[in-house]
Amino acid sequence: MSTQQQIVFVRHGRSGHVHKGWIDVAGFGRWRDAYEAAGIDEQDQPPPELKDLASASGLIVASDAPRAIQSAKMLDPRRHITTSPLLQELTLAPPNIGGVRMPLAAWALAFGVRWLARAALRRPHESVEEVERSRDAVQWLSNLAERHGSVVAITHNTFRSLLSRHLIEQGWRCEIPRRRSSHWSAWVLRR
Repeated sequence: MSTQQQIVFVRHGRSGHVHKGWIDVAGFGRWRDAYEAAGIDEQDQPPPELKDLASASGLIVASDAPRAIQSAKMLDPRRHITTSPLLQELTLAPPNIGGVRMPLAAWALAFGVRWLARAALRRPHESVEEVERSRDAVQWLSNLAERHGSVVAITHNTFRSLLSRHLIEQGWRCEIPRRRSSHWSAWVLRR
């Protein structure tokens, strides 16, 4: 067992799926399906320092989403990548606002407003099943960190927030208190 254990949550690269135009709730579902099925934009390369971090890690794991697997391979093409559905993104059901059509940016704003409203009312954002899955993922990742010292986990923006919260509750500390959410951003947690 390594004395210092580290889990690095990396948000995957930018999706290769591009959408233009306005969509309604059903269109949002179709967009989401296409986004999930797509890999990443080949022009979107990881930063060199992130590649170095991944190469130096004991293990690289990824969500089983194509964009996460492709991102992991771009970080270190020589390494075996362990994939797991435990690291999948949370279900992001759109707010039901009837037949209103909006661009994706407006849908993102609607998600944000709903997120803030739920937070203000102290209502959970995640389903009971997603919280359970996140706890299972944290246990799995913690066990991997005990065996390998350092684990790089390519996952998704919303889900890594939940994972980080659970790890911090268990005594892990985040290297950078203010975390970025951009593609290829890395959150380092240690214990």
